[in-house]
Amino acid sequence: MRKALIAAAVATALFAVGAFAASLSVQSEDVASGSNAVSACATSVDVDFDDPVLGTDGTWTVDGATVAFLGGTGDGCSEHDARLAVDSGAGYVEVGSETAVSATNDAVFSFTAIDVANIVGASVVVDGATLTADL
Repeated sequence: MRKALIAAAVATALFAVGAFAASLSVQSEDVASGSNAVSACATSVDVDFDDPVLGTDGTWTVDGATVAFLGGTGDGCSEHDARLAVDSGAGYVEVGSETAVSATNDAVFSFTAIDVANIVGASVVVDGATLTADL
């Protein structure tokens, strides 16, 4: 009975890590540059991390993400470049390289593997304007 409870607890914990890594949705608040308002090309973004991979050391990592730009008008963000930063508890660090936003208003990022357990936030910058900053 005890082994079954331990196995159930471990399975639940692994599922929770995988479910968190699969989709992380953040909403923008105000976008501003100095004291001048910046017209955002989207009102929110959805950061969908790639499926996590279990490493030989027992660590779940992720090495890519797709950012969907939501709630924009007209062409949205498709005429811009975007950057993705991930907060692993010590502040935001840019991951991957600047990526062009596609005509379907999303951007695909590849980066060096990050431990899923350490991801606490994501920030998207579009042509110098921070669209999201906190979860």
